[in-house]
Amino acid sequence: MKKYLFFLTTLAIVFMVSSCKQNGKTNDADSTNDSTSVADSAAVEEEKPNLDYNTTDAKTFGLNGCVAKVVTTTFMATLEGDKLVKGMVSNRTDSLTTFDEKGRVTLDSYANPYVYDADGKFIKGRSKESKMTRDKEGRITNYSNRENANHWEGYDYSFEYDKQGRINSIEWAGWEEGESYALTYKDDQLYPSSMHIDGVACADIYKTDIRYKYTKFDEKGNWTAREMYYDIMQTTEAYEGNENPAKDYSKEYYIQERTITYY
Repeated sequence: MKKYLFFLTTLAIVFMVSSCKQNGKTNDADSTNDSTSVADSAAVEEEKPNLDYNTTDAKTFGLNGCVAKVVTTTFMATLEGDKLVKGMVSNRTDSLTTFDEKGRVTLDSYANPYVYDADGKFIKGRSKESKMTRDKEGRITNYSNRENANHWEGYDYSFEYDKQGRINSIEWAGWEEGESYALTYKDDQLYPSSMHIDGVACADIYKTDIRYKYTKFDEKGNWTAREMYYDIMQTTEAYEGNENPAKDYSKEYYIQERTITYY
């Protein structure tokens, strides 16, 4: 089964500790901007004390600031002329990403949980058999998710970063399925302009090119709405008697909205 990672758009990765003085507010997808501007700051409520929040994980998952929670909703869309028109909520489930007050990811956008001990050491995911590694900058490079020691099913993820600290390659693999992602960026923008996916699910093979158009941002510079234009090619593995399997080409359109809560 295909497993699209819609919502991974990565801002620059900087290993730093940020002392956040935020208010626990929520920023909905209500600020219209182009790709280089952000909305005016919203009114704040009662402030929290300064946080010892490390922004590395938030930035790994495409976020600026001291983020507590992100809910991403995907809508089907139709292309009418040169404009996308939002339709009903897609059957692709909503994404939830959460971080603790130290800035450590506790649930990523692939539904992988992260549990830490009192010293901040990763101790388990879905089970104690799950493994996670970081590079010298503190960025996540690998995550292996296993249900238990004897469970052969699970997923392995790997992340690579470009010279500017942006994720430019993602791979995940399961028992009979897997995908690789190549992300490209325009100039010095901190979120991808496009992504290419190579995937396999049993005997099915597919290639997907996604072009992003960002339409709304919040005051932190995080996108809260974007359009996605898909070009998909699907085929099957070649076998004796079917050395040149047919290729099916299609286009799909989606609109995503994010609600982001900050500490």
